[in-house]
Amino acid sequence: MSHPDADRTNAMRRAAERLMRRDAPPASSPQTTVPWDAQFFGLPRSARFRSAGQAEQRAVIEDCAAELLSESWFIERSGVVYCARMTFAADADDERRLFALIGADEATHSAWLEPWIRDRAASADPFSRLIAGLVDAGGTQPLAYLLQIVLEGFGIAHYANLAAGCRDEALAAVLKRMAQDEAAHHAAGLAAFSAARLGDAERRFLADASYAFLQMIRIGPQAVVGALDRHVGIGGEALIAGVFEDLDAGAAADAKLRHLRRLFAQPGMESLVDELEQKGAFSPCTAAQCAAVYTGAR
Repeated sequence: MSHPDADRTNAMRRAAERLMRRDAPPASSPQTTVPWDAQFFGLPRSARFRSAGQAEQRAVIEDCAAELLSESWFIERSGVVYCARMTFAADADDERRLFALIGADEATHSAWLEPWIRDRAASADPFSRLIAGLVDAGGTQPLAYLLQIVLEGFGIAHYANLAAGCRDEALAAVLKRMAQDEAAHHAAGLAAFSAARLGDAERRFLADASYAFLQMIRIGPQAVVGALDRHVGIGGEALIAGVFEDLDAGAAADAKLRHLRRLFAQPGMESLVDELEQKGAFSPCTAAQCAAVYTGAR
């Protein structure tokens, strides 16, 4: 019978070898068109958007696209910091090599996205700030679980969806390649993570961090509503709740949360999933709750 640590080392070595066999990165040359149309963000379902003028509609779409790209850029940059920490903390050469290679990918991804970033000096969005905070505070095993298995696992479908709906051919190629890389990073996380290595404090950290992470998904498309509010105007909390309803925020969040629950359900993590279930973390917020969050931060 093989030793668990030997199996883990071999799995990480194989994951690193997969990373080193990939093709060269795609070329990028941004086009003048907005990368995604209004339909991609569900905006035509909103009466507020439909009644706006053409200039206001374009401004809303441009803001939605810019914030989506900025979020991706910030997350990839956080990935570089995460991998630097993991590389420094590694126990052996195979593990150190694996995280150095993933870190190189994250740095490359952020560089690929930069031509489309409207304002590199802008502040990070709340989700990106959350991830950056977790990278600073978390231990290596909790972060391997939450950032690589869960977040990068989620990123496979996320980037594939962005690529499928993207009208800029160069950006679509970048996003498609990033989705492929996320799959390799997710597999590396599965190799590196061991639930048996988690201490009580690390499990508590994961419970709190996972709930905060899921809350960002539960509250719906806050950035889309914010763009609409800035350029068209919405009004009070009741009207904002109506916009969240128009955007079908609950259904979109529910699909994402069901996907995330499957990623969270790793061997040895049943108690965490049960705790999150009991807190309602895998259930989307109502439109009224989404609106309350938005107006509270307005």
